Amino acid sequence: MGMFWKFTGLFIVSIAIYIAYISRDTFDPESIRGKRVVVTGASTGIGEKVAYQYAKLGANILITARRENLLKQVVKKCLDLGAQSAHYISLDMQVINETGKLITEAEKTLGGLDYLVLNHALYSLELWDGDIEGLQALMNINFVSYVNLATKALPMLSESNGSIAVVSAGTSLFSLPGVIAHSASKQALNGFFEGFRLELNYKELNVSVTLLFLGGVATDHAIDLVQDRDMLAQFGDPDEAAAFIMKATSSKQTWAYYPWAAVRIPEIIHTISRDLCDIMMTNSFFPMLRMLKI
Repeated sequence: MGMFWKFTGLFIVSIAIYIAYISRDTFDPESIRGKRVVVTGASTGIGEKVAYQYAKLGANILITARRENLLKQVVKKCLDLGAQSAHYISLDMQVINETGKLITEAEKTLGGLDYLVLNHALYSLELWDGDIEGLQALMNINFVSYVNLATKALPMLSESNGSIAVVSAGTSLFSLPGVIAHSASKQALNGFFEGFRLELNYKELNVSVTLLFLGGVATDHAIDLVQDRDMLAQFGDPDEAAAFIMKATSSKQTWAYYPWAAVRIPEIIHTISRDLCDIMMTNSFFPMLRMLKI
């Protein structure tokens, strides 16, 4: 019994040291000043907030999304917040042949690239209904466009020893009913960019890839989808999530979780026992779906 408690104590201490290590703040705000940053999905939500985080620290910013009127507003606020320059280009990430225009625009307006923040996504809260065409469109937006943009940006990022931020999701680590198409697209992201990072190392290219696993964040879109105050109270803050993305990318982390406990703990449980994870989802997520009438 004594050995058991010694082992348990050592395990708890090790976990505490690990959490303290990954929670340390090594971010230098001055490292962002003058950097050239592209942020996708930046007309609203987390992408918009990420653009503001970089703007406040004096970066040169290029943002994209579909809605030009909203992009103009974000660019204006970026300049008001202190961005050295701010530009936009309106693009539909579903049209893969057009996504490369973003990288061409970055070279033209920014003269290079230091940070590529891939954040855009399409998701909804609904059970799978067999819509294959919709799934193909979602995969183009949530996966194929990410790969295309990272590939086309690689020459500029190689020159600057830059960084790629890939905004993934907790649902890429453990699937949830109601978002299985979104979950599948994010799992594809994880698989590609984990291998892509290793290939960059193999080629001795000093370009970092940060995979960011986000849980629930109280963006306007999330609020519209969920519409339950008690549930939304457990979600993360958009400004906090945006700062987290910027800091993790700047410090060249390979994996990062926000909110940590809400994403990392279910991932650990899923790794230890998928059956236990299924039981947890049945007992916790199913009631939520019924409450939301999904």
